[in-house]
Amino acid sequence: MANVTWDEIRNLRADFLNLQLTETANKLSERNCVELIGLLVKEGLLNVIYTTDGKDIITEQRLIREILDEIYANGGRINIVDLAQHLRIDLSYIENKIGDVCKEDSTLQFTLGQFISADYTNRLIEEITDILLERGLIAFSELIRQFDLPTEYLNSILTNRIIGSSQHNIKYESGTLYTENYVRLQQNILIGYLQGALLPLRVNELIKNTCINENLVQNLIVNLIRENRINGNLIGTTKENSIFYPKLYTDAQAKYIESFFSQNGYIEYSLVRNLGVTDPEGQTKSVLKDRNQILFSTSGCIDLLKFLPQLEMNIESGLVSNEFVDVTTLMPNSFNENDIEKLFKSETSIKELVKSLGGEFMSNTFIIGKELQEKIDKKLDEICQEYAEKESAQCTPQMYASVLQGNITLSSPSVAKGATAKKPTASGGKRKGASKTVEDTNPNQETISFISKDEIKSQIQTINEELPGEIVDLLADNLYSAKSRQYLDLFIQRVKESFTLKETETGNDTTRKSEKKNTQEIIKQLHGNICIFSHSIEQLMAENETNLAENLQRHLIRSLCTDMCDAIIRELDSSANAKTGQLSIEERNKIIQKMSEPNRSQLSKVNESLNGKNVDTTLTRLEDACSELLQLILKRPNKKSEKDLILEIREKLKSKLTDEQDPAMILHLTVTLLFYAVQDGRFIHAPGKSVPALIKFLSKILPTNINQRLHEMQEFVIQQSAAGASTQLSNEKIEFIKKLGLAAKEKMSFASFGSGTNEAS
Repeated sequence: MANVTWDEIRNLRADFLNLQLTETANKLSERNCVELIGLLVKEGLLNVIYTTDGKDIITEQRLIREILDEIYANGGRINIVDLAQHLRIDLSYIENKIGDVCKEDSTLQFTLGQFISADYTNRLIEEITDILLERGLIAFSELIRQFDLPTEYLNSILTNRIIGSSQHNIKYESGTLYTENYVRLQQNILIGYLQGALLPLRVNELIKNTCINENLVQNLIVNLIRENRINGNLIGTTKENSIFYPKLYTDAQAKYIESFFSQNGYIEYSLVRNLGVTDPEGQTKSVLKDRNQILFSTSGCIDLLKFLPQLEMNIESGLVSNEFVDVTTLMPNSFNENDIEKLFKSETSIKELVKSLGGEFMSNTFIIGKELQEKIDKKLDEICQEYAEKESAQCTPQMYASVLQGNITLSSPSVAKGATAKKPTASGGKRKGASKTVEDTNPNQETISFISKDEIKSQIQTINEELPGEIVDLLADNLYSAKSRQYLDLFIQRVKESFTLKETETGNDTTRKSEKKNTQEIIKQLHGNICIFSHSIEQLMAENETNLAENLQRHLIRSLCTDMCDAIIRELDSSANAKTGQLSIEERNKIIQKMSEPNRSQLSKVNESLNGKNVDTTLTRLEDACSELLQLILKRPNKKSEKDLILEIREKLKSKLTDEQDPAMILHLTVTLLFYAVQDGRFIHAPGKSVPALIKFLSKILPTNINQRLHEMQEFVIQQSAAGASTQLSNEKIEFIKKLGLAAKEKMSFASFGSGTNEAS
């Protein structure tokens, strides 16, 4: 090749040119060309790509060049789907050549199916910058819609090429691009608008009136306040709920709060809220933070140094002049009972003042004076004396025996005077809700009447007519229990004095015989009742009602057996008569230990058995004690005497049920009588807490309609006992239960009560 001259090259060039200009002598057909190309491809000598229509072929190197040309022709950006359509090449071939194309031109980027050139990126940056300089701001979402670019690609351009290196100080915040000049313009508008505001201004109203950009307004106001370029405070987290409070306005609020508090010694949060303060408690604490001796409550705050002396003076004046004080009338209007309670707890001087004046807190807000208390006590003491004298004058020997035995109690307040129908349900302390369930039905217990709570209320109102009704109710509730106990003790004292006087007049011997006879009658009656009730317990044990039988057995020992033991002790030792009611185990032991033999050993055995669970054992020891110590032979009743005793008990229970008004006692008595009706004429002595178990036992025997009525009555009594009756039971349903008990008899048929149920409904 080194020997080739220029002349030879020129000759060769001339020959080649002549060859090109010469017409083709022999041509290959299209079919031959296809076969030839196919053979070359098969032999691996040629690598080509067919177009989608199969008419044309292209090499891979040529395809890369065609792709680059298309990118350039489309302005530096093209989607590979569009590229495949333009080149008529299957999309898979183009996807396979993406990496080769990017290697061929290193300035190209391939993002989410698009080729993007560096020139296109530069033009895009210039266009976005021009838009920002012209408009001042543009949303990122708008750029995405306008240029139809992938979010990641556009975000990288904004971050690296526009924001990071822009000479125009372009910023990006909350999805918006904006220039420094635009921000300064917005700030100037806000400064002018907010500095002139005298009243609170909602941010969303500000946006409407000034056309401030809603995405920037919140941060702009906060920054202006922080830089002290506007005076005020922004409350809220979003433009919808944010309010700007000018400093002039908040200063006026603070001045008003300070002035009112200084003049009155207190301020209510409701008053501060009316000033337009959204957080009255926080604002008040902020204004008064430098003051001392302030009590903050849920409704307001009090200046203890100024308000407390005035309150103490008003309480003292009220107790002296009106005999009572309603503290709520001395406090600001919005201060509630909890606020007053908090004040009294924090400042004990008020309670000490009331105590020194002899007053008493009836509630957190009401105080009665010593003079009024004395008047009420004096009036009720006179009533107790009057009733005790009257009732003791009518006392019978049977009632006197009950007094000695401790079986005397007050009738329920709901029963008319003179009635002896039921056992009372009063308990120490304040009465809440309805009466509690009576725990037992002792047929030997005597009752005496006393004035009701309504009469006590009337007496209190005659003493001071200005007392509020709720305080009168509270006084009546508190005094009824104490005065009832006082009256009962006074009655017992009068009865004993009366009968002691009679006994002295008729002679000690006669009195002793009478007392012994009465005691023996009491013991015989208790013994007979215990025998009757123990037979029923034995029947329950035979029917596998073990739990119910054990509860009834324990109750029988704790009640009638204990009463019988106390009667024996009182007969042997007169010092035991000083204690009314049942003797406690300790009192009984103390008296027994002072006795001589054989009294001590016999009664110790009896007293020990009272803590046991076997009625038969206890009854046997009681019979032995009566035989050896009192020479009283007790025989267990035969069938005839047992039947007479059962009929006597039945009539006493029905008599009580006839006059009974309390739903709990009605249910108790009816269940007792129903037991008699379905258990072949047997009676039980049950506590109130065993009534549900008895109802469950009877449900196996009684018809469905009667069981339903008993359960309704039981639920009503439980609600009364728990927290007061939230629902009322109709009088017809209560009367149905009472009639059911009054109709109780042996081998009773309940068919006649089917229609009665419907009527009661």
